[in-house]
Amino acid sequence: MMQTEIRSGSFTDEEIKECILYTKKRWGVRLPKNLKLILDKNADGIVEVIYDPPINRSVYRSTDYLVNNVDKLNAAKQAEHTDKQMHCVD
Repeated sequence: MMQTEIRSGSFTDEEIKECILYTKKRWGVRLPKNLKLILDKNADGIVEVIYDPPINRSVYRSTDYLVNNVDKLNAAKQAEHTDKQMHCVD
């Protein structure tokens, strides 16, 4: 079950549900079972969502294997990961 923690600002139930839906849409079914969403709203009303544990899918997307550390890949996949050009996604 996904837990939520509010660090600063005030959130309505609807805003919290939107953050949860955003996370599920963005990361899909590969979310950690013990995921905690930490919600932080600044004075301008901009919401920052922090994931605990952090979600790092760059390795998964670059090598087509679901691992959380490049060291777990074999030598060929490590070389493939090293040779790929990384792109930033906003």
